[in-house]
Amino acid sequence: MHYLNGKNILLIITLYTFATIFLVVNNNIIYTDIINPLFWIFIIIYLLWYMKNCYIRISGNRKYLLYIIIISCIHVIVYFYLGFIFGFSKSPYEHNIGTLLRNFFIYVIPIIGMEMTRGILVIQNKSNKIVIVFVTIILILVNINYHAFLDLAYSKERLFQYICSYIFPSVSAGILYSYLTLMGSYLLPLTLRIFYRLVVLLLPILPNIDWFVIGSFGTLSPFIIYILFKFKLSKEKNAVKKKHYNFSNTISKISYIVTLTLSIFLICFMLGVFKYEPIVILSNSMQSTFCRGDAVIYKKLTDSELKQIPLYSIIVYTVGEQNVAHRIVSITKENNTVFYQTKGDSNNVPDTLLVTPNQIKGVYAFHIKYIGFPSVWLYDYFNSESIK
Repeated sequence: MHYLNGKNILLIITLYTFATIFLVVNNNIIYTDIINPLFWIFIIIYLLWYMKNCYIRISGNRKYLLYIIIISCIHVIVYFYLGFIFGFSKSPYEHNIGTLLRNFFIYVIPIIGMEMTRGILVIQNKSNKIVIVFVTIILILVNINYHAFLDLAYSKERLFQYICSYIFPSVSAGILYSYLTLMGSYLLPLTLRIFYRLVVLLLPILPNIDWFVIGSFGTLSPFIIYILFKFKLSKEKNAVKKKHYNFSNTISKISYIVTLTLSIFLICFMLGVFKYEPIVILSNSMQSTFCRGDAVIYKKLTDSELKQIPLYSIIVYTVGEQNVAHRIVSITKENNTVFYQTKGDSNNVPDTLLVTPNQIKGVYAFHIKYIGFPSVWLYDYFNSESIK
């Protein structure tokens, strides 16, 4: 008789998930470096024994493994391409043998344990959607860094940034991992996760990107991987269908391609990859042209264009960490440096601070009404905290 089975494993991991909050609060280092890896080593050993003695086969479609490796490579290439846009920074991980082994123990062992667990529980409950959803939620929760979550809880703005850059991507990725497991085996998400983790641990430099870019890329990339994988499955299914299905198969292929193209375009546009980039307007200083809550699309300029911006152009520039979109009302030149005086169309007087070319991000192209209000509401919410 087996004292442990699939249901008991799920119960153990559920209890462990809630216990991690207590463990993190009391000693995050001991939990991260010792308790968590040892727990997943125990789970891995048991699952190997369980599959052998209970004659459980995780067969699935392992033929998709090469396809997942290719997708993983593309994912990493795109991630590092962002470094050429936003810059690179030195990796926070050391690269001597001892540290590499320690990082493997801390970061890779739990990934193996989680995906083996997902593989057993999802494949055994293919027809039970409730169990699959529950397993997905538990494995998302157990993967959350509660120390960082609790440490940032005092600041609404930093907590929001953490949720966007870490929690949202974790949820999106967790759903993808369960889908890949359901369609193939635990080897598919395991390959995807370990490939990316090893790249981050081993390379000496990493893209230096902010929380918004991390959150956008991390949340949307699993969706794109899902579309690519779904398209691959669709092509294989269509290959064996009869001729009278050809039209519907073509429509299906087109829909996948269009969805994928639009998703990639949206990500690139939001990350500022293109010549045009959006910002949200937070005030009514330009009300006669565009208003608070509108999204302004501005055109980026070359170094030579920055020094030859026509009078009365609307420019987007930075003051500290704030983006401003105002109109140029006068241009002066002093010691080979161009200075622009700006003014909001609805303001009575020009701005007191002159703008230099290195502050300018681009020139106004067009705007879209109202779509920036969610960002405005968040700004007001966080700003109210600083006023208090």
